Amino acid sequence: MYFSGPTAAHNDAALALRPPRGNPATVGAEAISPHFEPRRWSLRSDAARPFIHLLCLSTGQASVRFAAEEMQTWSGPSLVWLPAGCAGQLDIAAGAAGHLLRLRTGLWHRHLPSSAEPAYLDLAGTEAVLAFAVSAEFAAVMARSIAAIAAELENPARRGAVSILSAELTLCVLRFWRLFADESAGDAQGSSAEILSRFRRLVEERFHQQLRVADYAALLGVTPDRLHALCTGALKRSPSALIQQRIVQEAATRLETTTATIKQIAFALGFKDSAYFNRFFVKHTGQAPGAWRKGVSSQRTAGQARAALDFADWP
Repeated sequence: MYFSGPTAAHNDAALALRPPRGNPATVGAEAISPHFEPRRWSLRSDAARPFIHLLCLSTGQASVRFAAEEMQTWSGPSLVWLPAGCAGQLDIAAGAAGHLLRLRTGLWHRHLPSSAEPAYLDLAGTEAVLAFAVSAEFAAVMARSIAAIAAELENPARRGAVSILSAELTLCVLRFWRLFADESAGDAQGSSAEILSRFRRLVEERFHQQLRVADYAALLGVTPDRLHALCTGALKRSPSALIQQRIVQEAATRLETTTATIKQIAFALGFKDSAYFNRFFVKHTGQAPGAWRKGVSSQRTAGQARAALDFADWP
């Protein structure tokens, strides 16, 4: 572990979170109890460098040091997002208390449902330290989630541990992302890139609602013509095509990774008629949903991978 502090008890607790050899952890969590001496975490050690750190500071002060003379300090209650490798060390003052969540870069999103993708994309893409003063009540809610994650990590074989960890982590990330997104929206100048980024987030949040392009334009505060011009100019596809592409991607994912019936998948994606869903899927993939599912199963048996259906080239 990369903690350096005064108490052996705290070090023992931290060591318990180390992953088994050959199986690097994607998530770590621990409580920071009040202590009469300050404590320090090295953030650029081999163990810490691959991780993003989310600090929920309940009381007291904490600071990060970037260079010999450069540092930032916060007082609790506050939340601080520290991108991987952004700072040299994290210092927790004497008497301060909080919780620390660690997220392995490039891997932690595997614990999140697809509905949380906008949060992951925004937060994983930031290279700046993000800090927000919050209410004591809000900090307490975040602390409970991080504590719950730590408890599940200590007993990974317990029934439902993976699901509970995923749920609590999703809540933590979404709560923090809401703070970040609200501030970003307040600073937005309505640039083309910002509108397209907001459009992507809206599509990710609402693609299953079968909204029209005009509905998305209204939510964005632009005209349908402007949204169409932005999408075709920057992405070479119409807003409607982008929305449909996201629905096809989700349908394919559910066909591959769940045992839900085609009718259940159709209804979950906002189709009131499973026959229409079948026609929609054939139009975009060239195969009926049932044939697609059988084909993927055959490819897996043969050790082949199907072509990815994603929209990674969005802004």
